[in-house]
Amino acid sequence: MRISSMQIFTTGVRHITNAQAEVARAQEQISSGKRVLTPADDPAAAALALGIRQEKARSAQYQRNADLAQSDLQQQDVEPESVETALLQLREYALQAGNATLSANERSTLVAGIEQAGEQLLAIFNTRSTYGDYLFAGFSGDTPPFVPSAAGRVDYVGDDGERRVAIGAGLEVQSRNNGRELFVDIPAAANTFVTRTAAGNSGSGDISAGRIVDQAAYDAVYPDDLVVRFGVVPGTYQVDRIDRATGALSNVLPPQPHVDGVPLTITVAGAEVRVTGSPSPGDEFVLEASTTQSLLLTVQRLADGLRNIPDTEAGATERARVVAEALNAIERSEQSVTANRAALGPRLNLLDDARAEQVALDLFNDEALSDLVDLDYDEAASRLSFQSFVLAAAQQSLAKIANLSLFNFLR
Repeated sequence: MRISSMQIFTTGVRHITNAQAEVARAQEQISSGKRVLTPADDPAAAALALGIRQEKARSAQYQRNADLAQSDLQQQDVEPESVETALLQLREYALQAGNATLSANERSTLVAGIEQAGEQLLAIFNTRSTYGDYLFAGFSGDTPPFVPSAAGRVDYVGDDGERRVAIGAGLEVQSRNNGRELFVDIPAAANTFVTRTAAGNSGSGDISAGRIVDQAAYDAVYPDDLVVRFGVVPGTYQVDRIDRATGALSNVLPPQPHVDGVPLTITVAGAEVRVTGSPSPGDEFVLEASTTQSLLLTVQRLADGLRNIPDTEAGATERARVVAEALNAIERSEQSVTANRAALGPRLNLLDDARAEQVALDLFNDEALSDLVDLDYDEAASRLSFQSFVLAAAQQSLAKIANLSLFNFLR
């Protein structure tokens, strides 16, 4: 078989190029510290390494989630502590208000303190998290969860969402409680009600939080709802009772005249509410029977009772009832806040356990990844030396072969 000069040169150049590529690859491996630079270097190891890197990325996300949850849980521990401090102050005010020898001016001073405590609690309930959203709003973190109405009622407008975050494979922790379960759904000491405006109202009327002025009279209608209806008879309002079982209406206060725009105080079935603004004909306001009483409602009812109950013998008896009811409600609120704070401990412990597990898993993954792709420097240095020798030999061999030409002997 004849071998042409072109074939000799082509083969020699190819060998030199291949040797140069191997030297360059060895040098790149040494500089990077990695044995597997591309999937072509070791397809099986590259595939396993990809899976491990994805697992490490998930672990990093779990760690970030745990940091987020810990921040929320720690803040939820700090804010209820402020609530407990405000409750202690409210208890002190209520105990002072129970003193029958207080003058009207002294009671006014107590009312101012109670209302200030209510404003402080409202500010706490509308606290923002370290990430800028509202801490106790459920999933509706962009808007304040507790909103005062024109009539002084404070409504919870957040949702019932309980935020949970993944902190491990198949493992979640609740990072936030919503404001309803923390500060609204507190078991009431006695049958009570909450007020709301009907969804279809078109006027500017609003209803106050209201209070119970005769517990026995209200117990007689509980658990049915009461609804204040305007304009059934033009220029009047009336109060009907809604049977919880059947939905049937029955009248408990016949049509009464009212002047549009003039605040209206309504006392019916042991309950007292105040309607302000200008209700339109057909507007309705509901006194909804409830087994719970929010913390802010407790504050409002205590302040309203001390402000509005007259200085009479009957008023003194009613004032004592209001104070006793407020003290009972404050105690229940304290129990609720304490129980919710206690529930934070196991969640924080779960975060610590999850972090420790992720750290151990990361160490294992790091070792496995190192075994797959990291470079053995001794082997690489030996290989580089050998490949450099091969390259030099190929270059010298081509140089010698290039001189084996007939024209060199004809000179």
